[in-house]
Amino acid sequence: MPDKGATAEDTFDAVNPLTAGPGKQKDNSLLYAAGDVIVWLAAQNTAGPVTGFEDITTLTGYYCCGWVDTSGYLFKLDETVKDIPAAGTLTPIRTILTGGTKSVQQTFLEALNPYVRALYDDVPVFPVATSPLKPSATPPYIASYTIPDPPADNRYAMIWDSVDGTKAQRLYAPNVKVTARGNDQVQQADITMTDMTMTMYPGNVSGSIFVAKRWIQYGKDMTGFFT
Repeated sequence: MPDKGATAEDTFDAVNPLTAGPGKQKDNSLLYAAGDVIVWLAAQNTAGPVTGFEDITTLTGYYCCGWVDTSGYLFKLDETVKDIPAAGTLTPIRTILTGGTKSVQQTFLEALNPYVRALYDDVPVFPVATSPLKPSATPPYIASYTIPDPPADNRYAMIWDSVDGTKAQRLYAPNVKVTARGNDQVQQADITMTDMTMTMYPGNVSGSIFVAKRWIQYGKDMTGFFT
């Protein structure tokens, strides 16, 4: 077939040129693939970042849950709705939002990370100085504790960090609870991975009540998208 030359569609699909301007065409620089994922844990309602992307290790009370599986974390925002039907039409005349949940699922790789172990066994993480998982100070450093039945209502603050080059996202929830756990499989063929789901609830941070907060670092000028 003869070459029909460049068309408007070809220009629109091009990877580099931004002929139509930001917000008017595809932009591959806005793709996101996390090169690293880090999960942080603190006591319930512990204050989160102030400016957004400050170093978490400088914040008081946050502890790292170690390596996370390459699948990263899965944030789910589920809403429950009720359709209101009416005579004279098959289409609902109104939809009411009746409920909703926000949750995060992730698989931790460090099965013996004491914070991860405590989350899975539902024993208190804090205060860390008196944690049931605190071992003896002499070799072979043994800890012993009873897995509670029933457990206490253990709640925490958590931060999920992900980074993609100059881009980054940070998700913060001041009040979470482990509501689902995968199998705790100790095996020879692979490492023991710890799969858990955390459900978010309203938290109170210095009088500010909210469920979750997100920060996005775009890594580029986004002015054109908002003008």
